[in-house]
Amino acid sequence: MAKRMEPQGFQGLRLITRHIIRECLKILSLALATFFLIYFVVELFERINVIIVYKASLYLVLEYFLYTIPLFLTQTLPFATLLATLITLGIFSRNNEIVAMKAHGISTYRIIFPLFVLAASVTVLIFFCNETIVPYCTRKAYYVWSVKIKKEEERAFFRLNKIWYHSEDVIYNIRLLEPKKDILKGVTIYRFDKEFSLRQRIDAHEARWKGDAWTFYQVVSRKFPPRGGVITKIYQEKDIPIPEKPEDFEKGMKRPEEMSYRELQSYVERLRREGYDSTRYVVDLHAKVAFPFLSLIMVMIGSPLALMTGQRRGGGIAQGVGISIVLGFIYWLAFSLSIAMGHAGALPPLVAAWAPNVFFGLVGGYILESIRQ
Repeated sequence: MAKRMEPQGFQGLRLITRHIIRECLKILSLALATFFLIYFVVELFERINVIIVYKASLYLVLEYFLYTIPLFLTQTLPFATLLATLITLGIFSRNNEIVAMKAHGISTYRIIFPLFVLAASVTVLIFFCNETIVPYCTRKAYYVWSVKIKKEEERAFFRLNKIWYHSEDVIYNIRLLEPKKDILKGVTIYRFDKEFSLRQRIDAHEARWKGDAWTFYQVVSRKFPPRGGVITKIYQEKDIPIPEKPEDFEKGMKRPEEMSYRELQSYVERLRREGYDSTRYVVDLHAKVAFPFLSLIMVMIGSPLALMTGQRRGGGIAQGVGISIVLGFIYWLAFSLSIAMGHAGALPPLVAAWAPNVFFGLVGGYILESIRQ
């Protein structure tokens, strides 16, 4: 008799697992659709003036939003998972399904195990998208917006881990740009004549924007007269008049979300080899690994909270939404603050990227352990 009951019990657990995952997926899909609708409306209102001024077609606007979907999904999936977890378990508690499961000897850990499986799948999906789809689509979205809609000339490029910018008879090569400080590092300027023959090359260790002009430091200037020869001059500091501003060069930057992990790692290694400070990008490199695990942490925190609140009257959808908003806001604030401190050098890159996850993971583990009975 025991041998007969064992497969039946196993079959029952499988049915319960499928039921939990199916219900959670329904709410997860609804949450993502709601998030995207809100995002679409807000983004459209922010960009509507540009769309009207440049008379962008409906096709181009839809193309732009289509390319923004992958990045949006990877950034909101963890919070949608939290919302789906809280609402799913809240509904189960309200319908006394949790009580029925426990009455049949199913532990709390076994009830929330399917949610961890779902969260693990979401983590893998985010990793995959960040390595493949997101970098490509983010670059395309920027191209559609700046070139196709705003009709800007594409002068800046990111090639071979460097920023290239071509102007009238001039090509700039920049190893590193610090946008918040308006600093260029590892600058090379090539000046050409009308026949596109090189007439001057300027190399500078650094250039700083002083509000209306650039000041270059540790400058080596080489001129190549038409008659031949080379005229070399060295300056510790020199104001060089160029028409480009920091925002012009920023268009050639490849942001971390536009790079895969390998591309960003390669860029960091190149900066280190050339002696430039790569702290900011090292933080972003660790964050690329840390952020996807947020889905698991959200389930670790959300599931015990849902089970606790579901035992009280009034628990359910409204309470789940409220808790999700508060937890999501607190985590995003902590994560943003930690990353900013890492960029500033106040925290080691590894600590800056992982500290919020570790803290919230420990909190979730404590709450989960406290309700296991």
